[in-house]
Amino acid sequence: MNSPASLGDAMRDTGRMVDDTARDRAIYHALKAADEVAAALQTHLIEEHGADPERAAPQSSSSNSLKLLRQAREHLGAGLRAVEADRIAESEGTSLRSQ
Repeated sequence: MNSPASLGDAMRDTGRMVDDTARDRAIYHALKAADEVAAALQTHLIEEHGADPERAAPQSSSSNSLKLLRQAREHLGAGLRAVEADRIAESEGTSLRSQ
C-alpha cells in the first residue's frame, strides 16, 4: 500500500508530462517541416511542370505526383491534429494558417 508521502511524491512528478510535451513538440516540428517540403513540391509541380491542380485533372506524371503530395499532406494534417498542433503553434507564437 502507498504511504501518504509516496502519493505526494507521485502527484508532484511531472517528468512524464514534460517528456510528453517535448515529444509532441518534436513530432509537431517534424510534421510541419515535412508539410512545408510537400507544399514546395506542389508549387514546383504546378509552376514548373504544368501540373493541373484540379482533382479531376487528366492523368500525367505531374498530376499523379500532385495527387500523391496532396494525399501525403492530408496525412500530415491528421498527424498535426493528433498532436494538437494549434495548441503548440499558439504557445510558440506561430500560426498554422500562415501558409
